[in-house]
Amino acid sequence: MAPRAPRSVVSVAPGVVFVEGPVSNWVVLAEEDGVALIDAGYPADTDLVLDSVLLAGHDLDELRRVYVTHGHVDHVGGLPGILERFPHVEVLAHADELDNVRGPSRQQVTPAEIGGRLAAPRVLRWLGRAIASDALRPTTVPSARAFTARDFEGRAMTPLPVPGHTDGSTAYLLPAADAIVTGDAVVTHHDTQPAAWAPRPRMITPFFTADQALAVESARALAYPAIVLPGHGPAVHRVGSEWVPIQA
Repeated sequence: MAPRAPRSVVSVAPGVVFVEGPVSNWVVLAEEDGVALIDAGYPADTDLVLDSVLLAGHDLDELRRVYVTHGHVDHVGGLPGILERFPHVEVLAHADELDNVRGPSRQQVTPAEIGGRLAAPRVLRWLGRAIASDALRPTTVPSARAFTARDFEGRAMTPLPVPGHTDGSTAYLLPAADAIVTGDAVVTHHDTQPAAWAPRPRMITPFFTADQALAVESARALAYPAIVLPGHGPAVHRVGSEWVPIQA
């Protein structure tokens, strides 16, 4: 089996590195007092996530916190391995998302609930990639806490509630980079979608989402800056009326 590797690593702005992982994505941020992550991939991605901190030009002992977009295992699965090595790292999420982040049960589709959709080859391929990423490993992050307004004082980011995909899904606006980190509130592509679909901001495949109507409402309410950094698919930037993948 080939070793795990990111699909792409892109510096989208000073201090902002976007990693399109093997199955899901994360972001490395340079902050005023150290380094932060937004999300942390699957359980099998722990080493990739830490390597990406180094690739972004930081030391691992600079890692201070992880902001979570939502508590699905493909976004928090790497956290237990990170915290085992760096127990001082804070994990922050919206208060409505804490149960999902802490686990082990969470608001997430199961293979049994996917059911007959497994007949679709692309869904079956995605499930294989997910299982190979340790998607079935029980994941708990008991130290996760709810962020407050004080956590963002003096920081170049703003959390934006985008409920629907999960109860406490959160996007993070990065004004200095003219970018938004959307988690799965908006993606640019997912492995369960046709490969021919051009990358652009879109809804994730509905069976992953707890409340599709609310998710669509949240996505429509977002004011999109020039750059979208999604939980799945490549980073894209707006060129005129089109969305174009950002090349490494």
